[in-house]
Amino acid sequence: MKFIAAVLLCFALICLCADRGEAQVDGTWGVGVALGYDRPAFKLGEWYPSGGFSFSGTFVYVLNQSWSAEVDAFYGGYSGGELESRTFLWSIDGNEYNSPNANSEMVWGGGMINYLWHINGSGARLAQGSGSSPYLMVGTGFTFVENKISGLIFPGQRSRPLDESLVLEPVLDRRVALGFNLGGGLEFYASSSLAIDVRGQYKLVISRVRPMEAWGLTEAYPLQKLSFDARIKFFFSN
Repeated sequence: MKFIAAVLLCFALICLCADRGEAQVDGTWGVGVALGYDRPAFKLGEWYPSGGFSFSGTFVYVLNQSWSAEVDAFYGGYSGGELESRTFLWSIDGNEYNSPNANSEMVWGGGMINYLWHINGSGARLAQGSGSSPYLMVGTGFTFVENKISGLIFPGQRSRPLDESLVLEPVLDRRVALGFNLGGGLEFYASSSLAIDVRGQYKLVISRVRPMEAWGLTEAYPLQKLSFDARIKFFFSN
């Protein structure tokens, strides 16, 4: 419900911000889909160094010749985290042990509103159905983050031998947090109703992953990542 409310709020903000003073492309709207790759950065990159893919659907509204706005709903995640290959030092015998059944994965989802400033103006190119337009973008919204850990051997055992069947309770960190986007890209106009968009973004989410100090992984806060995606957009005139 929080996700649906965030998307509806973003749509309302776009409608309120629309400037209907210019002709041609003002009020043009569109929809799109995207495939992306997320690369965790900084502390989060220590947890999930391999990253993962993301998918998104977009509603686009052209505000004027230079500005457009998007409501972006996305889903993605990472699996096979670094924790699965880490060992812990057992103080009883001084040896290091791994957890053969360890599993860690993170799931992302949410809704963002992005504002795109087209550096050389996109209106004429969209109307003509040709050319390209580089842009800068900034956005904010809400992100659902779920980090799941299971299968770790309990490292606090006090008697020999180590019982590998004795594992920690599964860890589930689930939060909805505020997030921010900053990036840029390039739109290619194949026609007045079709565009290909490639972009790169830095994303920051005000959320955390709790530390697992026995395995040498410290708390990740805030969560940061780089995202690269390609999307196709279909435009419709009012």
